[in-house]
Amino acid sequence: MKVKNVHERRISGSGESMERIFESLGTRNDCIWPRNWPPMRLKPSKGNLGRGGHGPIRYRVIEHVRGKRIVFEFEQEGLSRGLVGVHYFELLTEGNGEFIIRHVIDVRLRWPAFLLWPILIRPLHDALLEDALDNFESAVSAMPENAKSVHSPYVSLLRMAVGR
Repeated sequence: MKVKNVHERRISGSGESMERIFESLGTRNDCIWPRNWPPMRLKPSKGNLGRGGHGPIRYRVIEHVRGKRIVFEFEQEGLSRGLVGVHYFELLTEGNGEFIIRHVIDVRLRWPAFLLWPILIRPLHDALLEDALDNFESAVSAMPENAKSVHSPYVSLLRMAVGR
């Protein structure tokens, strides 16, 4: 089964600030990745096409365009076994100080991911990505606290079950 999962936000701000925050992804000074989720770790780094992941999801960097795009290919181990394809973050300039920050998963589901995607991976992934986009938006603008994403009871239950 083919899956294309897209999360994005349109945000106003300065290009320099947006690119700096975008480049923080996967570093010690990460402004995007939510602190209450397993951290993204890459060795050696995204600029050096590092390997790593977050929690039991494993991937390697296959493309990095500074301040614009980072593409990860899923590795066939851990919870990413059966996710055959890529996920990526991109920062698109829309003009007039507007940008789109986007994350896309573009995969074919094989065993065991075709079973785990709808009941475990997608709900957790969707919640994590909305938290990450909240962080990005908060880092570049004055996002009100009440505008941040709220997890569903099902996601909260899954997070308790997997220890997060």
